[in-house]
Amino acid sequence: MKTGTLLRSLTILLTAAAPAVATAQTGPATPAQAVAPSPSPANAGYRLGADDEVKISIFGQPDLSTTSRIKADGSLTLALIGPVAAQGKTTSELGQAIASAYASGGFLTNPSVSVEVSQYVSRFVTVLGNVPQAGNYPLDRNYSVASMLAKAGGSTTSGANAVILTPADGSGPVRISLADMSAGAGRTLQPGDILFVPPAEKVYVYGQVQQPGAFSYAPGQTFRQALALAGGPTLAGSTKRIKVKRDGKEVEANLDDPVKPEDVLIIREKLF
Repeated sequence: MKTGTLLRSLTILLTAAAPAVATAQTGPATPAQAVAPSPSPANAGYRLGADDEVKISIFGQPDLSTTSRIKADGSLTLALIGPVAAQGKTTSELGQAIASAYASGGFLTNPSVSVEVSQYVSRFVTVLGNVPQAGNYPLDRNYSVASMLAKAGGSTTSGANAVILTPADGSGPVRISLADMSAGAGRTLQPGDILFVPPAEKVYVYGQVQQPGAFSYAPGQTFRQALALAGGPTLAGSTKRIKVKRDGKEVEANLDDPVKPEDVLIIREKLF
């Protein structure tokens, strides 16, 4: 092929390729310029701490993306930029700090960094007992005793209308009625607290009644209501003076007196 013919062929090929190159230059942004997705709601307000494991994704930079556990001193060590303070930050704040470190160090221009918590270790509350979904729950925001129990599905039908809180500060277990927010159900939980929902409390009715046995206790319940659960007294039963066994002692009570959990009501026989 002659030199002139070869040059004309190359010119035609370059002209045809030019629109494609222009289209590529004006197309979508490269992955490194993409906007990082927002953290999931479970991550958004959670404050990171020692031993939490985080997944760090830097768009367009797979070699710099990593999964790492926060050290005891509250820092993470990342490629090129070294240690980054993570203690007390949310995932969004940590992502911004990492992006700033890579940009200020001259390693990346406008880096987009996403951080997700892959293992919650430092800040969580444990919910146990008679709940549908027992387990560890991260404190991604402020939770009260009642709201955390709701997150675990609430008390089951076999569970009590109360919860035992064992605070992480070592102050000792506290029994909290879920029927009264002012009595502690609105108390704000702290990392390491443990909630336990015990089995449903009972009141026992025996003696001259239609259906003696154990019945579910409810706050505000009276002996009259407990007696109704047992079908009422028999024809030989007397309700003038009722006998109650409570805390190992026997006491006299009236039908309209309030029942306490584990009370034993005994309906005696009439004196003819």
